[in-house]
Amino acid sequence: MSLQLFSGAEVETLSTETGDAVLAEHGRIRAVGERRALLAGIGAREVEEIDLEGAVLMPGFVDGHAHMELSCITQEQHLQLHAPPMTSVVQILAAIAERRRSQPTGWIVVRSSFALGQRVAEGRLPRQEELDRVSPGEPLVVLAGLHVAVLNTPAMQALALDDESQHGRGMTVHRHPDGTPNGVFTEVWDRLPVADESAVVAAIRRRARGLFSAHGTTSLSTIPTSTDDVRALQALHGAGELPFRVRFYPHVPRVGPIESLLSLGATSGFGDDRLRFGGVKIFVDGEGGDGIGVVYDDLKWERRELDELVRLATEARVQLFMHAVTETGIRAAMAAVRAQSPAALAQLPAPHRIEHSGDYVPIPLIGELAASGVGVVTTPHFVSSEVVAADFQPLRGLVDAGVAPIGATDTTGTVPQGASPLYNIASMVNRVDASGAPSPHRLTVHEAVRVFTTWSAAGQGEGAEKGALRPGMLADFAVLAENPFRVESDRIADIAVLHSYVGGRVVQRP
Repeated sequence: MSLQLFSGAEVETLSTETGDAVLAEHGRIRAVGERRALLAGIGAREVEEIDLEGAVLMPGFVDGHAHMELSCITQEQHLQLHAPPMTSVVQILAAIAERRRSQPTGWIVVRSSFALGQRVAEGRLPRQEELDRVSPGEPLVVLAGLHVAVLNTPAMQALALDDESQHGRGMTVHRHPDGTPNGVFTEVWDRLPVADESAVVAAIRRRARGLFSAHGTTSLSTIPTSTDDVRALQALHGAGELPFRVRFYPHVPRVGPIESLLSLGATSGFGDDRLRFGGVKIFVDGEGGDGIGVVYDDLKWERRELDELVRLATEARVQLFMHAVTETGIRAAMAAVRAQSPAALAQLPAPHRIEHSGDYVPIPLIGELAASGVGVVTTPHFVSSEVVAADFQPLRGLVDAGVAPIGATDTTGTVPQGASPLYNIASMVNRVDASGAPSPHRLTVHEAVRVFTTWSAAGQGEGAEKGALRPGMLADFAVLAENPFRVESDRIADIAVLHSYVGGRVVQRP
């Protein structure tokens, strides 16, 4: 039935529309208003009425930056050893040894926490020789976050990381006293083996609803890291099995050189309202340090190279996601955008963005960042999942400067609870300083909700279609057990998501 009436709800529209019901037709909102008036307006037409029984109906959450395919594969294939619940390197090694007994051959990829060395009793990362003992002849890597890795000797050999010529720009290589690599690297993630198309399809089928739909996410921007990831998205879309709307940004150069990706002629937004090409993801810098506490610039491009890459994307009308976690990286990304023709930039379907700039921007740089016109992206849960400085993620200053931060869960599998927009919203609202007092960087609940709805939708060029409830927009809803605008702020993260609807159709939780 094409006509649906969602009623019996407390409706939060995030727009000027008001009422207790939403009328949808063919997957889009036709009207918002009072139930009786909406029914009177459709006359004798048959309508499917969905009684939400007092729940809260609000726009579905828009995750502005996730690694959906990797997150699903992580759940399927990787060994999850986060700290907590792990409390020591000894525990981690025992769990790896147990996995190696049940999996005698092949790669073991361990996913663990940011700042792992600060979260375990030994106060350090596992050592290469320890990994060699639990996996002496087969490759093993322990990822502390995604950008810091400890590899055993077979893994280093498999990736040729014991060959100096294979060390890439921006990679940190830690060494033994004799100068040989000791197994600790940054920026190795993009060299690890990838899953094939069938494995990615299967993983998304089994895991995506639980990771994203169950949290009220109805739309996300994802960053494929292989052609098999992209093919998997197409296969699921063709079968009508994508549980939410996907905008994809292949990683350059992991998926291929930018010239190859742009040569197809597809501009950002190509596709339909379920699966769209969003643009390209690049790394301006990487970890922003050595992975074990020393901070320094690790740029991956010379200035002229970055300017040229941004020029190519801009002239092709392709939006860039530019990862930058250092002041130097953020400045380099802004400068590369400023170097482009204003007329060409105006033709972009959505402005280029600096991923993580909302987290790592120094306070004195806020004004320049706000005036740059680039999209400013934040991952709010970083304030609780990483060890951060007092002025990390200065969202209050950004919003006050006129920035509309784009919400990103940055979900890869490192922080399982970080995939929830409500968890991230709570992080913005409840942030405290080192003394436990309310942080000056807090946002209001209304602002924090917009980070994962209206502002995030606008940041991917889709603000006219999603992020709020008003006529003409997609009928994408999150149905919550409680209203985040009315509950005590310390309960926001725990609000139950009862259902998510995409195009007016319920997405069942597994």
